[in-house]
Amino acid sequence: MATNEKLLTICSSLIQPGRVVVALYSFIVGFLFWISFPILLVVILLTGWHRRGLKERLAFYEPSSVEPPTGAKKRIWIHAASIGEVRAAGAVMRCLKSRLQHCDFLVTTMTIHGRDFARKHLGPEVACHLAPLDVPYAVNRALSSLAVDVYVCLETELWPVLISTLHRKGVPTLLINGRLSARSISTYRRFSFLFAPVVQSFRSIGAISEDDRQRFIEVGADPDLVMVTGNIKDDTRLPREPGHVAGKWSEILGLTPDTDVFVAGSTHSPEEELLLPLITDFTADGAVAIIAPRHLDRLSSLELLMNERGLAYDRLSELKQGRPRTRALIVVDTFGDLGELYSVATFVFVGGSLSGSGGHNVMEAAIWERVVFFGPDMADFREAAIRLENCGGGFKVDDIIDLGAKMSLLMADRDHLRYAQKRAGEAALEQQGAGEKQAALIIESLNQINQAKT
Repeated sequence: MATNEKLLTICSSLIQPGRVVVALYSFIVGFLFWISFPILLVVILLTGWHRRGLKERLAFYEPSSVEPPTGAKKRIWIHAASIGEVRAAGAVMRCLKSRLQHCDFLVTTMTIHGRDFARKHLGPEVACHLAPLDVPYAVNRALSSLAVDVYVCLETELWPVLISTLHRKGVPTLLINGRLSARSISTYRRFSFLFAPVVQSFRSIGAISEDDRQRFIEVGADPDLVMVTGNIKDDTRLPREPGHVAGKWSEILGLTPDTDVFVAGSTHSPEEELLLPLITDFTADGAVAIIAPRHLDRLSSLELLMNERGLAYDRLSELKQGRPRTRALIVVDTFGDLGELYSVATFVFVGGSLSGSGGHNVMEAAIWERVVFFGPDMADFREAAIRLENCGGGFKVDDIIDLGAKMSLLMADRDHLRYAQKRAGEAALEQQGAGEKQAALIIESLNQINQAKT
């Protein structure tokens, strides 16, 4: 009788609707992959499109970079989409290293730029690769090569094949810094038949806010396994020698202590076009402006726009090589420098907030005690924007005209400017601690693994 009940339990688990849907999805994407791969391979070889990194996307890794950890070390696989998530992963890794003696890290990204940034900033001891394609062949090959003990993904990287395969193989999976925006929740609800079994595979979910927690539960997550842990991206820290960093950039950019600097960070189209008249006025009396587009593949169109407007500019890459600055406008054409460039700013505008893109990280500038301006669309960083605005360290603007007017008021009242800068820094400091909370979720899973083996 007991044997029959056990058999029934196994059979029922195998035919759970969620598992059937994921299995069907895996079969379909695998089938389509093999049908289309020969054609895609020819296109890649002829055009060079996505040639760089193709081996890693198919999970062909250099053997030396994926050797299993030795001794009692546990390998933690952290998946980060791009540069912003790599920074967050770095913060969590620092928290883990301070509390764990025996751990080995592997980081994967979706973009080549993110991978290259990770290799540069996470150190040579961390293996950094492109994530495998979410198809059965690449996923199975990756898991056989990487030998991971825990898988951790950031934000909303819900890859059905990968996560379901990890779950099936008994590898604990966690989602940290979890976010589901109000705009995307309808899509996840519509396809809950696919995403519900995915979120149910996570051992725990660390959500950014209570709103995010409720959205994960709506999709199908177990309420007992979803907790609010804050936003790691808000948990920003200054470098060990912030004064040295600011001095370095002042020297590179040829700034004096009295130079006002306007930094437009992580901009999208059409924000640059809207900002150019304001920048022209701002730099007329010796001030400096810096534009850092969110995606560097838009540089050519941005430079074409500025050339059409007759605006002269310097490229940051050339200034870093030692060429003196000769223009009042600087275009950031390098990766990973924006966070430090905020150190020399007088005013910061965070892009994506006037283009309908949901905004970007305002605390990255606020931690330097810099006044931050942002447009009405800050859906992806709503809590941080509200916090800055409420404390007087950040200002929501309706449009570029409103931005210019508020900047002019602060330039005319330097006491108010210094007060706003101080409040911005205090607000950023208050947000620290999210990394520790989310690292604790990972440590808990590692402890459960150890207990299961004893």
